[in-house]
Amino acid sequence: MEIRKLPIILFVSVLLVGLISLGFGLLDLGGTIAFLARAEQTEARFAGAVARSGGNHGGTFLYPTFQFATRDGHVMTFTSSSGSTAQPYADGERVRIAYDPQRPEDARLLSFLTLWMAPTLLCAVGLLLSGGAVLVRTVLARQRRGA
Repeated sequence: MEIRKLPIILFVSVLLVGLISLGFGLLDLGGTIAFLARAEQTEARFAGAVARSGGNHGGTFLYPTFQFATRDGHVMTFTSSSGSTAQPYADGERVRIAYDPQRPEDARLLSFLTLWMAPTLLCAVGLLLSGGAVLVRTVLARQRRGA
């Protein structure tokens, strides 16, 4: 491989990774918006936590479990997909959730972390990588023309 082609390959690679991240972020954002558009909101009660081992430090993560009643009176239980090493909820504590009335097992906490963290991070990384690649390439091209 020619050494002069390396900057172009690097630029295209970073740009593609950025655009792919941005695409996944926008897809996740669209999915979250679509979920909230069809979801019903209610209160759920903290009903304990599921302990799962793993993570980089090899410790135990606690995933909070909640119970709620659907509009037609069915009692549902769901476990949050976000876990932590410490339990942030007290027994019986109430939280706001949204659930899909067609599939009430699809329930989510109404929190920034649960709903918006993944699309925000993916879009931010995508914009930083792709925008940064274009900016660096533009600055280097101007410097070469000016020299």
